[in-house]
Amino acid sequence: MGRIGRSWELIEKSVSILARNKSLMFSPLASAIASMAISVAMLSGGALLFRPEIQFYLSAGLGYQRMTQPMWIFLFVFYLVNYFIVIYFNVALVTIASRMLAGGSATLSDGLQVAWERKGRIFQWALLAATVGVFLRALEERLGFFGRLAVRLFGAAWSLASYFVVPILAVEDVGPVEALYGSASLISETWGEEVAGSFSFGLIFILVALPGWAIPIVLGRGFGAPGQIAGMVLMVIYWVFLSIVSSTVQGIFNAALFRYAKTGETSPGFSSSDFKTAWQPKN
Repeated sequence: MGRIGRSWELIEKSVSILARNKSLMFSPLASAIASMAISVAMLSGGALLFRPEIQFYLSAGLGYQRMTQPMWIFLFVFYLVNYFIVIYFNVALVTIASRMLAGGSATLSDGLQVAWERKGRIFQWALLAATVGVFLRALEERLGFFGRLAVRLFGAAWSLASYFVVPILAVEDVGPVEALYGSASLISETWGEEVAGSFSFGLIFILVALPGWAIPIVLGRGFGAPGQIAGMVLMVIYWVFLSIVSSTVQGIFNAALFRYAKTGETSPGFSSSDFKTAWQPKN
C-alpha cells in the first residue's frame, strides 16, 4: 500500500472514532477561533506599527525587504502566542482522546483542566518552538537557496523528533527539553534510528480541500455575482470545517500512536500493523 492509500486508511479509522465522539472537535474549534482572533489582532497591529516602512518600500518600488530587528521581535511574539494557543488546545484534545481510547470517558472540561495545569510547561515548549521557528526563518532569509535547503532538512528532523511532545506534555510534568528527548527516544526505540513517515494526513486533506475552489465558480455561473459571493462564503466555511476535522483526526491518531509506543497496546479501531508501519526505515 502506498503512502496516500495508507494515509487514507488511517484517516478513515480516525474519523470513525471521531464519529462516535464528536465532542473531540470542540478543542480544535476553540483553538481555531482563538488563533484566528489573536492573529487578526496582532497582524492588524503589526501593519499599523510598521506602516511607515511598508509604505516606503512600496512607494519606492523596492518590493522585498529584509526584516528589521523590530520586525524580528514582532515575528517572534507572533509565533510564541500562536504556538501557545495551538499547543494548549492540542494538549486538551490529546488528553480527552487518550482517555477515550483507553476505555474511559472525558469531557472538554477535563482536557482543558489538564492543559491549564500544564500551562507553564506548554509556554516553555512554545518558547522553544518559537525560537526554532524564527531561527529557521532567519536562516532561510540570509542564506537563500542553501538556507531553504537547510530549513527543509532540519524541519523534517524537528517534526519527527517532536511528534510526541504534545502527548508527553499531557501526561508528564516535564520541561521542553525533556519532552523533546522523550519524544525522540520513543520513536527511535519503537521504530528505529533512521526512519521516515509512511503517512501524510496533510496531503490527504489538501486533496480533499481542492474541490472547495469549485463552489464559487459553480454558484457564480448559476446565480451570477450573488452566487459567487455565497460560494466564496461556503468555500471558507468548508475549509474551516476541514481544518477542524484535520486537527481532530491528527490528535486522535497521535494519542493512539503514543499509547502504542508507550505501552505496546493497540487502541480500539486500529490494528497493530497501523502502528508498526507508521514509520519505516529510510531507503
